[in-house]
Amino acid sequence: MPIANINDIDLYYEVHGEGDWLVFVHGGGSSHLTWWRQVYVLRNYYKCVIYDARGLGQSSGTEHAPDGGKDLLALMDHLGIEKAHLNGHSAGGWAVSYIAQQHPERALSLVMTDTPFGFFTPELSKWSQEMLDKFDKGFDIRDNSIASYYETVDPKGYFTSRALGRLNAGVRPADPGQYTKRFGNVYEYMRDTPPGDYSKFSVPALFTVGEVDGLTLPWLIRGTAKRVQGAKLVVFPRAGHGPPQEQTEAYNAVLLEFLQAVDQRRREPSFTLPKWALVNYFHSLSGIA
Repeated sequence: MPIANINDIDLYYEVHGEGDWLVFVHGGGSSHLTWWRQVYVLRNYYKCVIYDARGLGQSSGTEHAPDGGKDLLALMDHLGIEKAHLNGHSAGGWAVSYIAQQHPERALSLVMTDTPFGFFTPELSKWSQEMLDKFDKGFDIRDNSIASYYETVDPKGYFTSRALGRLNAGVRPADPGQYTKRFGNVYEYMRDTPPGDYSKFSVPALFTVGEVDGLTLPWLIRGTAKRVQGAKLVVFPRAGHGPPQEQTEAYNAVLLEFLQAVDQRRREPSFTLPKWALVNYFHSLSGIA
């Protein structure tokens, strides 16, 4: 069983396929299995990495998504990954956005799948307070993590998604009130952190959101994407918080198109004059033979 001993925890991971590195980071209360529908396809194009975030799945430690970036960086070092495409879903956005912002030289691209986390904006502050208010009224994240129609159009997929969501039932709070007590400080942190400036963001970025996402609401993702220089936004019709599961074919197509476009741009040869040619050019301007 592949285990990386990093940052005082045992981190479970898997590697599938060949090519440039592509790392997937799952959301809160989930596991590496969240991404099986993507890895099954993308392994034909990329060397895909999936892993269980700390405190979840088969990894040890205590779940705390805002610190996920340090674990991801250590895992990349452990696997010898110099640069990678990074894709985070929901709470997994903390990890991938950390790398893209703090270590942009390690990121080929950034995909924020239904997540704004790590980008501090007025929209994030407003949303965080709204979530705290909802929690006080009994809002349950689990009840809003899958679009209500999904069970009707894809009962097998719905059943599988619910089953995967129960894998961490023993380590996550059993009721909304306990959830708020354990993770409420994270929402307060997002609410109170001053907005950042992302007008010079250098990593190619894609934000996605489900049209009926009941957690990271569409207006939040739209507002975040607008503040990130050069970011693209894709909204998936009739999808909730999980387009990779609810609209798999459409999501995979969008993801692959984005990644390959980034790869094509970075591999296009750029014409630069050699140093000797520049010297001769300036000599000719000044009349020096």
